[in-house]
Amino acid sequence: MKISIVILAVGICSISSADAQLRPSTFRLSAVNSDSISTSSQPLSNSVYPIVVSNGTVYLATVNGLNFTTNGGATFQSFQGATSPADSSISSVAIEGDTIAAAVAAPQIDLSGSPTDVGGGLYVSTDNGATWTYTKQSQDDSTDTTIVFGKSTLKALPIQTSVQNISYSLAFFQGYLYSANWGGGLRRTSDLGRTWHRVVLPPDNLSYINQDSVYTFELSVQANTVYNTTEANLNQEPFFVYSDGDSVLYVGTANGINKTTDNGASWYKFNHQNDPGMSGDWVLWIAADNYNGNHYIWAVTRNAVDPTEVSALSYTMNGGSTWQNIFDGHNFHSVAVDGKTAYGASDDGLFRTSNFGISSQVITNIYDQATGQSNLSQVFNAVAVQGDTVWVGTNDGVAAGIDNGYGLLQNDWNVFRTYVSVSKPSSTYFYPNPFSPRLDVGRIHYLVNTSGSTVTIRIFDFSMHPVRTLIQNVPQNAGQQDVPWNGLDDSGQMVDNGVYFYSVVVNSQAPAWGKILVIR
Repeated sequence: MKISIVILAVGICSISSADAQLRPSTFRLSAVNSDSISTSSQPLSNSVYPIVVSNGTVYLATVNGLNFTTNGGATFQSFQGATSPADSSISSVAIEGDTIAAAVAAPQIDLSGSPTDVGGGLYVSTDNGATWTYTKQSQDDSTDTTIVFGKSTLKALPIQTSVQNISYSLAFFQGYLYSANWGGGLRRTSDLGRTWHRVVLPPDNLSYINQDSVYTFELSVQANTVYNTTEANLNQEPFFVYSDGDSVLYVGTANGINKTTDNGASWYKFNHQNDPGMSGDWVLWIAADNYNGNHYIWAVTRNAVDPTEVSALSYTMNGGSTWQNIFDGHNFHSVAVDGKTAYGASDDGLFRTSNFGISSQVITNIYDQATGQSNLSQVFNAVAVQGDTVWVGTNDGVAAGIDNGYGLLQNDWNVFRTYVSVSKPSSTYFYPNPFSPRLDVGRIHYLVNTSGSTVTIRIFDFSMHPVRTLIQNVPQNAGQQDVPWNGLDDSGQMVDNGVYFYSVVVNSQAPAWGKILVIR
């Protein structure tokens, strides 16, 4: 994926995809005020990124708020209240003890013809979600043109916009909350967001810095004549921050992985140029676990600007001194590790390996035998591990499968999807609508009152010519039903952009009609 930079009228930011991060941590549910929690049988959204497992609880970051489940998906709970992040688009979460920090995104704007992310601020609860406080997205003052790093006073470019200054990742470390803000740089707060301070990372041309040395580099991602900065440092564009306990903090940027053990007084940087075993410099995700007496660090590493870089999963067993990579050529979004077993959520399915890539299993489609529901998206955005259960998030819902040590079964999953119930067989709707077949799996939702009823669903173009018969005289159980459509006609060709109609006929009843807007 190309990394580029754009100058705005009030600041500077970098263009990226809207990925985010969540670090496993401790969360004690016992103290939560039940009045601040809403319970549902469905998740808040069918699009979830990321997923984190902490102390037996699974957390789902969604565009409609923060979900969690303590019973394997039998019910989903969410934080409610006027001051909570309810209905907000969650971009990242960090949890430590009773404290929950949730960064949110504001509505996207169009920038140079592309949807562009905007930082929406930070919600913090110190009582397990019973009450919340909110602070705006951190920005600099126009006078913040220098920053002190030990013996050095460095020239700095102030960021005075929330556009692309969005918190894609949060992590608690040694008394601070760190935030990777991409266009806004690496920042930290000691008072849970009331005040923020920029953190100095190495420039692109240095692999180690410390406060005892004197430097003249700039804290800048782009030359800017207004503020007289001349440097463009991809390493000062952080995307992911991971606290490996309270001993090491790792920061993934567009120029590699930065490591500190002394809260930013010194930094080591690892990247593809220093060690080709790290497949690429753009680091989207970091995870860690122990195996066979070694501590492994895993990272999603994508190609940035060097043509020799490739997208893959990279790992180290010696704190970053040397790196290796597996599954090159696949675009991963997140990685989860359980001992020797690594799971990678990618554009090409869910990858699993227990021998560092010598052999692997790839899951694409998922089926829930109990409900008959399928998760049909081959793009996996999120993955997390809870004991022998593997949780995944796609644009077609959330699912949980069992790994018994020998692999995942494609047809032995629980699929969770949200929908709006209809109250009568004559009502139906299609979602998502508008529908992009290249990005989503569309579904026709309707109601069957009596088990054993036969159902026929057909799709027509705007002139009412038949386009596709999805099912014909298929017996179904009573209840809310979904039937997927992938945007293909009966000959297997992708349909053109436009308006389409569909009919749902249950037994010999009058058809229920709906409309679909296809935008490829």
